[in-house]
Amino acid sequence: MMHSDNKNLLQNLFKSAYQSCLAEQAMPTHLSTIEYSDKVCIIGAGKAAAEMAAAAHAYFGDACYGTVVTRYGYETEKDTGAIEVLTAGHPSPDENSLLAGKKLLNLVEQTPNNIPVVFLISGGGSALACVPVDGLEFSEKLAVHQFLVKSGASITEINTVRKHLSALKGGKLAAVCRSSMTSLILSDVVGDDMSVIASGPTVIDHTTPQQALDILTKYQYPVSGKLEQILSRGTRVDTKHLHNTQNVIIANANVAIDAAANQAHQLGIKTHILSYDIEGDAQQVAKAHAAIALEYKRKGERILLLSGGEMTVKAKNATGEGGPNQEYMLAMAMELDGISGICAISCDTDGVDGSKDVAGAFIDESTLTRASKQGLSPDSYLYNHDSYHFFDQLDDLIITGPTNTNVNDFRAIYVNGMAD
Repeated sequence: MMHSDNKNLLQNLFKSAYQSCLAEQAMPTHLSTIEYSDKVCIIGAGKAAAEMAAAAHAYFGDACYGTVVTRYGYETEKDTGAIEVLTAGHPSPDENSLLAGKKLLNLVEQTPNNIPVVFLISGGGSALACVPVDGLEFSEKLAVHQFLVKSGASITEINTVRKHLSALKGGKLAAVCRSSMTSLILSDVVGDDMSVIASGPTVIDHTTPQQALDILTKYQYPVSGKLEQILSRGTRVDTKHLHNTQNVIIANANVAIDAAANQAHQLGIKTHILSYDIEGDAQQVAKAHAAIALEYKRKGERILLLSGGEMTVKAKNATGEGGPNQEYMLAMAMELDGISGICAISCDTDGVDGSKDVAGAFIDESTLTRASKQGLSPDSYLYNHDSYHFFDQLDDLIITGPTNTNVNDFRAIYVNGMAD
């Protein structure tokens, strides 16, 4: 197969993966379980929040009202009725994140006990709805977040800190709800830990302030005296209302990867799911996966290797741009070193990998040859964590725009062991 054929094949598999997790498909069954007599209050935060709001309106009609917040550019053209759609900053919170967080908190507090609350949660919710604990300035909370994102900290570690610096995360939002609450969750977290997704605004938090402080110390964040005092005193959550809260995963990486595997089988391609929940440094994961691909190539097999999860990049002092999926692809291209018969794609299912509005990247046996012809040094780009500009110049970025869902990373390596 030619470069364009392979690229189209893997892009179509990626499309099948994320489309299997759209709100309009995943939500109706769960919305049917909500009992109400007159009105339903809808709140939401995440990159899929607008599409989820539209699905809620399509189901409940004029009975529902409320507010959701999504990323800039992730609004929907579908009708959301009386559900207001706000936009805010992601991956870094901004002033609109603060305004949205306060609005969601106030709406939940004011909802009477005879109106059920439905919280639509998807990845990105932590940044999009952001209210600091009493005594902490928004600017310092933002500084902590930006530092940890570049430190190589895992999403679980980042969200542990976020929860202890937030007035709504770590179960605090559900704690102020007087009525029943149901959270419908699109999971973008490895292992589907609901206390980690969007930092668990409706889930009892079992982490401690000391753990948050230990994480900051581990990554050498310059903790101010005020911040240390806030974490030392902790924040108490009234958990009695949380027992009236249901949290339901409606789609995750398993659903997405299985959809891609099913499509591959229909095309007559054998598949091997490496894992639904891989974590780790993008470069190290790439090396491990390249070794597996090379072994299948050596045996002359034709197979599609699929995996999900959430990779990280340690880019403290880097000057480049890109995300874990693009870095994974660049590292893999170097590891495969132009061997024939192997191509791969790695993308974030929300359509955004890192700081740019690109989902990820594609590589094949021609990647390094084409780079060399343009005078591009893969080693230099990888060292500077500048995978975005590397693949941009090769026209091998995967650009989807907003996918309207978010269920973590999607990786596919197609090995044709019979190729020359």
